[in-house]
Amino acid sequence: MSDLSSHPLLQGLEFGKEIYSVEIHGNGRGEYVGITREDDGPCCIVFRGSLVTENGRKLIRARGTQAWTSDKRKDDTR
Repeated sequence: MSDLSSHPLLQGLEFGKEIYSVEIHGNGRGEYVGITREDDGPCCIVFRGSLVTENGRKLIRARGTQAWTSDKRKDDTR
C-alpha cells in the first residue's frame, strides 16, 4: 500500500517507521497462521485465524499470542 491512511480501517492513526515484519501462511482451506517480528526484538506475536466474510468483504480474523525462543525469554515477559 502506498498510502496506508487511505484504508478505512487505518483512518485516524499516525504512523512511525517500519520496524515489524509479518509472514502469513494459508492452508488453502481458509485457515491461516502467521508471525509478526519486531526488528532486533526478542519477542514476536504468533497468530492464527480464519478467512471470514463480514459485510460482504473477505478478511482474516485472527488472535495473537506473545512468543519467544527459550534462549531469549525474560522473567518480565510472562
